[in-house]
Amino acid sequence: MLKRKSLLVLLLALIAFLGVFFFSQMNRVVYQDLLDHAGLSTNAEVISTKSQESIVTANQKLAAKKQLTDYQVQYHKPHSRTIFIYGAGSFKTLPLISGRFFSDSDFISPVPMVVVGRNVAKKLYTPTDQSYLKYKGHYLSVIGVVGTKKESRLDNMIFISTSTQQSLSNQSLAHYDIHLDGKPKLQHLGTFQRLFQAQTTKKMRPQSTPFVGLAWLKEYWWFGAALMLIGGLFLAVTEMWLLLARRMLKAATFYTDDTNDFYWREFRHFALWTFFGIAVGGLLGAWRLYVLQYDVLTAILLIIYGLCLLYYSLRLRHTLRLMH
Repeated sequence: MLKRKSLLVLLLALIAFLGVFFFSQMNRVVYQDLLDHAGLSTNAEVISTKSQESIVTANQKLAAKKQLTDYQVQYHKPHSRTIFIYGAGSFKTLPLISGRFFSDSDFISPVPMVVVGRNVAKKLYTPTDQSYLKYKGHYLSVIGVVGTKKESRLDNMIFISTSTQQSLSNQSLAHYDIHLDGKPKLQHLGTFQRLFQAQTTKKMRPQSTPFVGLAWLKEYWWFGAALMLIGGLFLAVTEMWLLLARRMLKAATFYTDDTNDFYWREFRHFALWTFFGIAVGGLLGAWRLYVLQYDVLTAILLIIYGLCLLYYSLRLRHTLRLMH
């Protein structure tokens, strides 16, 4: 019996590892999507405005609002790979190949700084150790190069800092789509809307359901199917464990004297060894596979573990009632 239970624990670990594998694949796709959208999350907001104010004026108003922290503003011109950026505090950054990304000091500086994608970096002017980007007759210092081994739209993007003192663009806000993102999530959206005199505000990727966008569901339906498969496999192993409990109950008649003791003994064994199997498989997968959202992965595994306990508890109770 112990040997059979050990095999079931091993099977649980393998299923947990398989679950982490599917989660890892989703993380890769989500990360690729993040790179293609200039590092902005699915919660990013897009503001359209008819305001004739300049970017510098808008930045000054943002800086004056001390309650606004941990955010970034990207000024996007339609069909352009050049993005003007302003931020405060901690915000989502992009993977660096070399150098650094923007910091708070760049957003108060009178001198613009540049971060470029890896394809743009190949075309920079580099007379010495410092590289420069030629932009509208200006040679701008490049402080960082972003990108990953896998190709994405990020490779061809140019990010130019704006500040409370300068912007290389003299066009008004009306010429830009203003993208807002926060860390972990944008706060005080109403304040941003008033500052930018928003005409319309929308999610960068539409939220067509209460939890995720319809576009997300269409793109990641396979992950939902994989999650259901993993859940089904866990329940199948739970049924196998229940079958062993039935055989033990039939074989050992002295257990029938107190079914409540038998129930709690078997439930404790199942809870302990199931937790061990899922933990080993999950930790091994998190160690060996590509995982970004460890908190989400942990929550998913704990939910599955809880469902297995609930299912086993109900089925074991039902079995004991039938056998007595």
